[in-house]
Amino acid sequence: MKVVHLDTGREWRGGQNQVALLVQGLARRGVTNVVMAPRGPLLDRVAALGLLTRRWEARGDLDAMAWLAARHALRDERPDIVHLHSARAHALGSAAAWSLGLGAIVASRRVAFAPRRGMLSLLKYRLPVARWLCVSEAARHTVIAAGVPPERATVVPSGVDLEALAAAARGGLDLRSLLAAPAAVPLFATVGALTREKNHRLLLEVAERLGARGAGGRFVWIGEGGCRATLEREVMRRGLADRVQLLGRRDDVPALLRQCELLLVPSVNEGFCGVAVEAQALGVPVIATRVGGLPEVVLDGQTGLLVAPGDAGAMADAIETLLADPGRRGSMTERGPANAARFSAELMADRTLATYQDVVRSFGSGRKAGTP
Repeated sequence: MKVVHLDTGREWRGGQNQVALLVQGLARRGVTNVVMAPRGPLLDRVAALGLLTRRWEARGDLDAMAWLAARHALRDERPDIVHLHSARAHALGSAAAWSLGLGAIVASRRVAFAPRRGMLSLLKYRLPVARWLCVSEAARHTVIAAGVPPERATVVPSGVDLEALAAAARGGLDLRSLLAAPAAVPLFATVGALTREKNHRLLLEVAERLGARGAGGRFVWIGEGGCRATLEREVMRRGLADRVQLLGRRDDVPALLRQCELLLVPSVNEGFCGVAVEAQALGVPVIATRVGGLPEVVLDGQTGLLVAPGDAGAMADAIETLLADPGRRGSMTERGPANAARFSAELMADRTLATYQDVVRSFGSGRKAGTP
């Protein structure tokens, strides 16, 4: 089987990591993969693995040159499956594939927020796609609500390379030394892009509430994003510089995460949340908002606690609850790895390949259909 993967991300974020993990897993299962993406981290990493790549630049959903380039590449490659990994790849790639008579088109849905109401956005969900691979039931519900037939929407959760995670978590920099934090002070990690939907601002209110109650703790934020400058100013304005520390983008996240008492996820929306899986795999309990795919990832009361979105008081209460009950926190630590194992990269590859095979049986492959 040959699969062409189209992605338009120019940075290394969760979606690009999933593409890289998937093509590695598929390659081990005998699938030939060709990754089409802009010049950047994804293309570099896939090429370093010895897999096939083609540079593909897309400036917008209506980029005629990008559509033409995708059409030429698909005509040359004649894949059995065309897998579209981003919204822009979906807009351009599905039209290019369909123009060649390729019916075996698969699209990934990694977010759980409702599609925009504009005509162009709504049209995307009516473009010819044989199967939607949704990272959670929450994500699946959004595409069905947008007009996708339920039988064409399948849940395939994102994957985590558990072996690589365990190896990366060994050793590394001592986080408490980096923060100059005493051993008795608990550390609360938040890992993710500094963007509006990740809602780091909520944690500033949580920090204030805990401080007013006399509770200790350091909030450790790992990640970069467009909201960094605003958040830094807000940290200073609220006088929280000694409690909230922004570490920026790090290459040693697993090693730092495993040294924290809790992972905090304050997001207003999450299609899946891979870092919540990673934390559980490392034995770190999770306190997260009850949004999107998070209730499917975090077992409330067993591997963490879920709170209402936007409720700083509830999150502060949850933190104090777990800090005051080491036995309960220890039980969550023990249960975390077994829950995380449900989301391994190997299972993701198996589920994706099974979907490909079903699509080829139902719709025929690009090679069987023939291309001009």
